[in-house]
Amino acid sequence: MSRLPEISRNIIPEKLRSAFDELIADSGGTVPIGPGSVAALSPEMALRRRALSNYVRWELNFPQVFQELVILVTARAMDCGYVWNAHAELARNAGASSSLVDAIRERKEIPSDTPQDLQTIVEFTNALLTQHYTADDVYGTALSLLGTQNLIDVIALIGQYVTNSMFINSFELEIPDSTEPKMI
Repeated sequence: MSRLPEISRNIIPEKLRSAFDELIADSGGTVPIGPGSVAALSPEMALRRRALSNYVRWELNFPQVFQELVILVTARAMDCGYVWNAHAELARNAGASSSLVDAIRERKEIPSDTPQDLQTIVEFTNALLTQHYTADDVYGTALSLLGTQNLIDVIALIGQYVTNSMFINSFELEIPDSTEPKMI
């Protein structure tokens, strides 16, 4: 059961209602779903966060499969089934093998037949999330693959999905129906 109250304009403090109105205007007055629904309860923060959210979700300059793997590794590290279910199939459709997706979900070794670029993305993201640091070899390989700007964008993407996962997990948002196996 979600801890999130039903969101409507009348539960927003009066001084934040104009920010709330601006936040939902782009969707024709509909409150966002998922982590956006949590953020909507702090409309000023949500408005300030929106540009970064849009950038890391839709405007990055590297392959979609990289983005989806970063999101999956982050979802797994944060034990966020909601994000996992929203992105596992997207990762497969973008080019990640089912065996790689399953290995991330089950916290197993990366399959040996995984292309080096995808291994690099998974290893870099996992190192940051589990060790809060990347060893020189992991960092160097990621930097060679992505370049400085894209590496910074990967780190911003990780941060965005850590925040999304915290919103979702803290408010216990219910996972929409999915055919994805549950996270173990």
